[in-house]
Amino acid sequence: MKTSAFYAVLGIGMIAIVAVIWWGAASHVAKPVAPVSQNVTEASTTPPLTGMAIYTNGEYGFSIFYPQKDEATSSFSAYYHLSDSWRIGALPNATGTPIFSIIGYRTQSENTYPRYFDAEVRIGASTNRRELAACTKVGDGELPQPDVTMNGTTWKVFASQEAGMMQYAKSLSYRTVHDGKCIALEQVQAGSSYHDDPASPKDISDADLEQHYSELTPIVQSFSFATP
Repeated sequence: MKTSAFYAVLGIGMIAIVAVIWWGAASHVAKPVAPVSQNVTEASTTPPLTGMAIYTNGEYGFSIFYPQKDEATSSFSAYYHLSDSWRIGALPNATGTPIFSIIGYRTQSENTYPRYFDAEVRIGASTNRRELAACTKVGDGELPQPDVTMNGTTWKVFASQEAGMMQYAKSLSYRTVHDGKCIALEQVQAGSSYHDDPASPKDISDADLEQHYSELTPIVQSFSFATP
C-alpha cells in the first residue's frame, strides 16, 4: 500500500510539472495582431470648441465645426481656375448642390500681393447617377491620396492643382457615398500669383497664405455624419 501511494503521488507530481511547463510555453506564444491598412489614415477629429460655431444640416445628415470669426455661406464663388460648381472637377452636364462654404481667409487688392486670395472649405452633394458612379474614382487632373477615416467615415481623397495666366487654384477633395448621395468635402485655395516689381511692404507672404490654407484642416476633420 505504501509503494502504491508513493507512485500515485509521484504520478500526480509529474502531471503538475508538465502542466506548468505547458502553461509557461503557451503564455509566451505571440498573439495575432490585426492587420493595419497602409492606405487609410485616421484623422484627428476632436475640434477645439473655444470660439467655434457648429453648422448642422438635417437634409444631408451632417455637422461641422468652424471658427465663429469665419464667414459662412450657402453659395460658392467662382474664380479663374475655381468654379462655383458643387464640387471640384464636377462632370459636365451632371447636377449637384452647393450646400455650405466656410471662408477661412479672403483678401483682394489692386496694388499689393496677392491681387486676390481665397481659402475655404466647401461641402456639396449630388444624387446624379453619373456623379455617384464617379464619386470615389480619380478624375481628370486629380492625384489620388491615401484614404482618410474621420468620425467613423472613410473618405477617398484626391488632390488637384491648376495654374495659368498668373492665377492658380488647388484643392483636396474628400469624397464618399453616404445615404445614396455623393458628398464632397473640399479644402480649396485660389489666388493671383502676379507680383509687382519692386514688391510692396504691404505684400502678404506666401508662407502666411499657406498658413491660412492649412488652418482649414481642423475644420475638415470636424465633419461628421449623424449616422456613419
